[in-house]
Formats: sequence, C-alpha cells, structure tokens
Amino acid sequence: MNRIHKTTLATAVSLSMALMGGHAQAAGFSLMEKNATDLGQAYANLATGNGQASGMIGNPAAMTQIDGTAVSGGVAYIRPSFELQAGATSDGGGSMGLGGDAGEPAAIPNASIVHRLNERTRVGVALTVPFGLATEYDEEWLGRYHGIESRIEVIDISSSISFDLTPQWTIGGALNIQRAEAKLTSAINSTAATGGFMTLPDGEVEIEGDDWSVGYTIGALWQPTERTRVGLSYHSGIDHQLEGDVDYTVPTALAANSAFADSPAEAGLDLPASLSASLTHQFSDTVTGSLGLLWTGWSSFEELKVEQSGGRESVTTENWDDTLRVAMGGEWEFAPRWTLRAGAAYDPTPVPSAAFRTTRLPDADRVWGSIGLGYAFNQRWSVDVGYTHIWLNDSSIDNTTESSIPDTLQGRYEAEVDILGLQVNARF
Repeated sequence: MNRIHKTTLATAVSLSMALMGGHAQAAGFSLMEKNATDLGQAYANLATGNGQASGMIGNPAAMTQIDGTAVSGGVAYIRPSFELQAGATSDGGGSMGLGGDAGEPAAIPNASIVHRLNERTRVGVALTVPFGLATEYDEEWLGRYHGIESRIEVIDISSSISFDLTPQWTIGGALNIQRAEAKLTSAINSTAATGGFMTLPDGEVEIEGDDWSVGYTIGALWQPTERTRVGLSYHSGIDHQLEGDVDYTVPTALAANSAFADSPAEAGLDLPASLSASLTHQFSDTVTGSLGLLWTGWSSFEELKVEQSGGRESVTTENWDDTLRVAMGGEWEFAPRWTLRAGAAYDPTPVPSAAFRTTRLPDADRVWGSIGLGYAFNQRWSVDVGYTHIWLNDSSIDNTTESSIPDTLQGRYEAEVDILGLQVNARF
C-alpha cells in the first residue's frame, strides 16, 4: 500500500510539473508574442514602445506616445515542432514508439486600448496570454509515464496609467489580473504499482485546475533627445494556487484501492518576475534601431509541491536558473506608408541540465530570426505582419521520476518553431 501511495504521488507530481513547463516560444514556458507589430524586430523594443496602443504591453510608460485614443488587436499563430530522436530508452516504456511530433499549434490573441486623459496622463487596458503551452504525445509511447498531454493557458488583463513627469521622463504602472487553467495527463504503470505481482494494462491520470491571481507592472521611459528613448519595465512575479480535481482510470484490480480514488488537488504555479530594458535610436528620418534585454527570475522555481486529499504531499526539485535574453532589431520606412522590420535574439534556457529536463519541457537555448512588414492605410489605420523562425539547440534528456518505482527516460530532442503574427492598429 505504501508503494502504491508513493507511485500515485509521484504521478501527480510529474503531471503538475507541466504547470511550470511546456514548449513555449520563449525560454521556460513564457510567451513573447505580446503583439505582432514588434514580432518583426524580435521584441528588441519591448520596453521602449512602438507608437501604437500595443506598446503599453511591454511598458505602461510607453503610453506617452499616444495622443487621443489608440486601439490595437492581433493574433500570433505558433507552430512548434519537437521530436524525441531514435535511440531513446525508458525503464518502463518497453519498445513503444517515440511519441511523434508533440508540438501543438496555438493561436495567441492580444488586444489593447489607450486613451489620453489630459496633456500628461494616459490610461489603458490590455489583454494578453503571457504564459502557455499545448503539447501532446501518442498515448502509447516510450515516455508515457512522464507525460502524454499538457495544456496550460494564462490570460492576463491589465489596467494601466502613465504620467509625464517632464517632457523627457514618463512613469507608468499597471494592475495585472490573471486567470490560469491547466489540463494534464499521464500514464500509470499499473504492473509496477502492484509490486510486479500482477501484469496489468496501464492506467491513466488526468489533472485539471484553475485559479485567479493579481500582480503588477511598473515602468519608466526616458527620452533624452527627439531621436533616442530608453525604457525600463518590471513585471512582478505572480503566485497561483491551482485548485481542481485528479481523475484516475485504472484496471479493475486497482479500482477499489483508495490510492487511485478521484480526489481534489492543489498545485502551486509561481510565475516568475521579469525586468526588461530597451534602447531605441532613430538614425535617420527612415531608419530606427533597438537593443533589448529581458531578465527572467526563473531561479524562484526551486521546487514544486503537490497536495491531494488525505494529507498526501510530495515535493519535486527543479533548480531552474535565471535567464537573460538579448535582442537586436530595427525598422526602415522604405517607401511612403511602408515599413520593413527585422531582428534577431538569443534566448537561453533556464533548465540547468538533462536531469531536470522533462518530456513536457524539452527546453533548450534558442536563436530567433525575425522579419516584418507594416502598411499605413491612412493616418488612422495601419496593419502589421511579422514572421519568426526559432532554432533550438538539440537537447538531451536524462530525467528520472521521483518515486519508489522510478522511471528514467534518456534521449535527445530536436525542435524548431515558426510564428506568424497579424496586428491591426487604429487611432482616433
């Protein structure tokens, strides 16, 4: 019985690990796709704004660039691809397949509106999806005890205000209200749960949960000259406590065992703080360049605690590292109404080693290559499109589930990501 309880707890832990992982398009599980206008510059100007309402998403102080009322809305279509390569092994997986291409496409929306109250004050509201994942392996695959399906979405609604202290200095702040949802599945090694006394087909466990939580953003924008601006923005960490249910599907021989009884569950989802800084300079009337840095405090993710009914509790060690993303980009108004954008970025993974890399997050260092195009129909309406290809380094996995019946998966992943974004902007 103790062995079964430990196995059940370990399964719940491995499921909940996906709450802090997944194949997202920035390091870790964050999503950089906050607007499609800046996608073409690889978000090098994240903290200095883009002259549209969507610029407030990276830095609320960037609302100073808006006169009157401005609206932006768009979507980014993300198509990740990542596959476990031939030669992978698993203790309990047998000779099952490699899981296929686990990348799941997703459409990430965003919307924002900014209004100038008076000469110095602006207010705004924005909707974004700052964190998320959607991955799915074949049900009967080599690493099924590590994970099969992982889906998580964090929706952020922010209310912002900015104030011009002087013609050169602007400060801003935002209240961020977030809703997090998750659905995660994994196989259960039913034979191992009986201590090997019975040969049973695999079971399955599914966990679903959701939560609301609140954080904040503060930012500043300095414009020392008409052609140069410097931005700095801090997004607080936001702690979620997901509450939901764990549902088990097990063979009849295990159905009466309380270890596999459906029950309520809680799991912590601690989203990291981040600090972004950008420098944007207009070299001529038609050419502008940006340099951007983004620090993310992933080291706050040291462990994951999962609690189920009956006082069952388990802790999984993570030991992620902080990351620093570096991006360069620019735009060229090559013809009346037309703007061409390009950018590149290097984004290191927070996963410290193969031992901490999971099937839900075979994350690796990545390089961005971006290009974009903008067209202004008139002084009020414009549209932007952007495309990014992300190259991920091949990554090794040597992960062992923390259980009295541990399962080790060893192998190598290959991955890449394509992103296509569309943004519509309006001024009134």
